[in-house]
Amino acid sequence: MSKRKRASLGKTPAGADQKSGDEAATSGADMAAKDDMAHVSPDLLAGSPDIFAPKWNEPPAADPSEVVSEPVVSEAVPETATEKPSEPVVAEPVESSPIFAPAAAPPVYPKAQAERRPGGGSSGALGIVLVVVGLFALGVVLFGIDLTQYGWPLFVIIPGLTLLVVGFVGGGQGASIPGGIVTMLGLLLAYSNSTGDWPSWAFAWSLVVPFGVGLGIYLQALRDRDLVALKRGRTLMFVGALIFMIGFVLFESILGISDMDYGVFGKAALPGLLVVIGIILLVRSVQRSRRANI
Repeated sequence: MSKRKRASLGKTPAGADQKSGDEAATSGADMAAKDDMAHVSPDLLAGSPDIFAPKWNEPPAADPSEVVSEPVVSEAVPETATEKPSEPVVAEPVESSPIFAPAAAPPVYPKAQAERRPGGGSSGALGIVLVVVGLFALGVVLFGIDLTQYGWPLFVIIPGLTLLVVGFVGGGQGASIPGGIVTMLGLLLAYSNSTGDWPSWAFAWSLVVPFGVGLGIYLQALRDRDLVALKRGRTLMFVGALIFMIGFVLFESILGISDMDYGVFGKAALPGLLVVIGIILLVRSVQRSRRANI
C-alpha cells in the first residue's frame, strides 16, 4: 500500500467531523427538551376518553398500492312499466235497498150490488114480472077488453118492459138483458101481427139478437155510469141495426119476398145502406191514421 493511501485512511475529513458535531448538538438539545416534558404511561390513560388515548388497537393503514379494487357491478334497475294515463273513475251507482212501505189497509168495498136486488136476484125479478102480468090480465078480464086479434103481443111486451125497469132500478144485467130481448121480440110480433108481414122475420131477427142484447146492456150502463159497458151495448145495437138494413135491402128491395110497398123507405134503403157503409169505412180510416200518428 502506498503512503498516500495510508494517510488518507488515517485522516478524517473535515466536513465529516463538522457534520457529526452538529448532529451531536442537535441530539443533545432534543434530550434536554424531553427531560423537561411530563411522561404519561398508557396505564394512566386507560380510564380516559378515547379522544385523548392513543389509538393502540387501530389496525395499520393499508398500503394504497396493495388495495385491489373490485369491479363494481351495477345492479340492473328494473324497467318500470310505462305508466298509462289515469282513466277517469266513474262512480258506480249504489243500489239503494228497497224501502218497503207499510202494508196499506185493504180497501173497503161497498156491498155487492146483487145484495140490493129486490126479491133476491133473478127469482125476485121473475116474481115481479109474474105479478105485473097477472095484474094486467086481471084488468083485461075485469074491463072486458078483447086482445085476441091484435092485443095479444102485449103479454110479451109488458114482461119485457117490466124486466127492463127492474134491471134499471137495481136488478142488474141479469134482468135488463132478458128485458131487452123480450121487449124487442114483443114489438116485432106486434108489427107482424098488425101488418101481416111475417116474411120480414128473414132479416128482422137481428133486432132481437144482437140489438135487444145491446139495448139491455146500454140501459144498464147508463144507470151504472159504466163507459166500457156503454160502448159495448152501443156496438151491439149498431151491429144489429146494420144486419137489419142489409137484410132489408137484400130481401125486400131486391128479392121482394113480402110483396109489400114500403114507400120511400123501401126506395131509399139501398142508397142509405151505401152511405152508412161508406161513413163506417171513413171513420175507421180516420181512427187508424190517428193511432199511427200517436
